[in-house]
Parts: sequence; C-alpha cells; structure tokens
Amino acid sequence: MSRTKFIPHILVSVTLIAPVSAGAKDVRITPEQIRHLNIQIEQAQHASMETVAVLSGTVVPPLNSRLVASAPFAGTVTEVHVLPGQHISKGSPLITVSSRELLDAQSQLAQSEAELLAAEAIARRRRALADKNFQNPTLADEAEAQAAKVRAVLDQHKRATALNGIITQQDGQYIIPAPAEGKVAETLVLPGEKVEAMAGVVTVDTSNELWVRVQVPVDIIALVKPGDIVQIANGPEGRVVSVGGSLDRTTRSAVMFAAIPADSHLLPGQIVSVSVLRSTVTGALNVPASAVVRIDDQPVVFVRSAVGFTVVPVQLRGKSSSIATISGPVTSEAQVAASGLPQLERLSAGD
Repeated sequence: MSRTKFIPHILVSVTLIAPVSAGAKDVRITPEQIRHLNIQIEQAQHASMETVAVLSGTVVPPLNSRLVASAPFAGTVTEVHVLPGQHISKGSPLITVSSRELLDAQSQLAQSEAELLAAEAIARRRRALADKNFQNPTLADEAEAQAAKVRAVLDQHKRATALNGIITQQDGQYIIPAPAEGKVAETLVLPGEKVEAMAGVVTVDTSNELWVRVQVPVDIIALVKPGDIVQIANGPEGRVVSVGGSLDRTTRSAVMFAAIPADSHLLPGQIVSVSVLRSTVTGALNVPASAVVRIDDQPVVFVRSAVGFTVVPVQLRGKSSSIATISGPVTSEAQVAASGLPQLERLSAGD
C-alpha cells in the first residue's frame, strides 16, 4: 500500500486524540506498524464505580431458606418419593422409613392411653367417695395427681410419634412430609439405607434467591459495607448483605455475604470471582485492564496521539480481570492501547 493512503487514517486519528500533560513521553509509531503489531485501540469510558478487590466466592442458598427434613426415628429407608430439582408443595411425601423405634413408641403410647383410663377411673371413684365423706380427701387428691402424671407421659408419647409432622402407620412405617413448599436440593439417603434418629434425609430450597459467601482479607474489611455493589465475573450484579466483624482462626479473614438475583443461572456450590465495587472520584475513567502497565513502578497508559502514542502516568484506583479504573491527565475522549503493550514499552525505552 502506498504511503499516501495512510494520510486519511492519520488525520482521523489526530481528531480523536485527547490532550495530555505536556511532560508526557511520546512513542513514535506509524499506523502500518500499529496494524503489524496487532495493537488494539479502545476508547476510555466515564467511570462511576471502582473495584475495591477481586475475591473468590462460593454460591450458597440464603441463610434459613434451605430446610432439612429429618427422620425422628432410626430405621431403614423403604422408599424415596422425590428427586433433586423437583418442585414440591408443603406436606408432600419425601421418604418412607420402616422403624422398630416407632413400633416401640406406638406400643408405649397405647400403654399410656390404657394407664390413663385406669388412673382417671380411680380418681373419679375416690373423689366421689371423698365428696360423700366415705374416704379421706387426700386419697382423692393423690389419685388425681397420678392421673395427671400419666396424662403428661401420654402427651409426651403423642408428641414423639408426631415429631416433624410424620405420618405414622401401624406396621412401624412412617412417611416424612415436606416442611415447606420449594424445590428439592438434595436427597441424602437411598432405599435400603439405614438412617439414624434425627438425621437429615432431604434438603428443600424455599427461595430462588442466591447468596455468595466470600472470605474477605483483613485489609479489605474496612473498605466494604452492607449495600455495596458486587459484580460476578461473567454474571450479574449483587449487593453486600453483611460483613463479619471477626476473623476466622484458620483463614484469618472475615465472611461476607452478598445477594444476587434469582435468575443468575448460578448453582449453589459454584465457585465464582467477585469484584467488590464502590463509588469513584469525579473524572475517573474505565479502560481495559490490559491497557494499564507499570513502568518504573508507576502505572501508565499509552494514549493515542498524532505521532503514535503518549505514555501517560495515571493513578490506578481499581482493577478487575477485564476493567481498570484510572484517574489522572486523561480525558474521556482518549483512546488507549489495549494490546501490544510490551512492544510499546520497548519502543518507549528506545529499543
């Protein structure tokens, strides 16, 4: 291509150049060299937020939104009625368990019912005799107290056989119902497996909302507060729910929870990258993260100029995997080099 064909491109680039400080260093490079070196040029954008930190987090269900259905009596699982991901209503059957412990509890319940009938009959007879002065009233009081004692034992057995709302059957089997409407997150047992008393058998998510659990280093804790915005890498925005005020003994970090939208297509247990954001200063700009390099331990960007690029020192306010927030003598009309920076560094050094 002839040299004259580059003139329109140079004129166009000159009109897009943003003014920079007079002391900035120029890197002379032709448009042909820019194309040959595959140097991408990106437009700087106004920034309202800056990245405080980029941390790793785990997607979790909100606290108290995941319920666990448990087996009140030890036994053997005979049937599993639900599958993970299945939507269920409150009271739907989850698990059927065959339990010798339940048989014993039902036997004790029946025995207590019979004992209560006998105790109440004795109490009524002694009270009637006492009212007619045929017997000491103290004996009637003792009989009524014994009946109350048996009634308390009977109530205890009734509560035990109805614990967690189970549906009991006379053959020692019982069905565990769903504690609430929601979606089955996990079934913890299979048919034929033994289950211990009060062991969890099915977990149910009652909300579609999700949280992210993040370990926050000690030097970041003071910079984060509830309500701050978080950005999930390749995902949605969320907001900080809480930040712990004490450090874990093992990780030496605090726990932060952030809420994210229900339609985020993330799954509990998934590991994500979380950028914690805050409001930035007036005049700050967003540029590609790759556009910022350090020369002599000073963050700089290569701003497009009439002769090629100008090395402009900036203040790096925050950086994520894709975006860097800068402030300094760069305007929003500036175009910066987003790739090929090693070659530009060598040129700026005179190589």
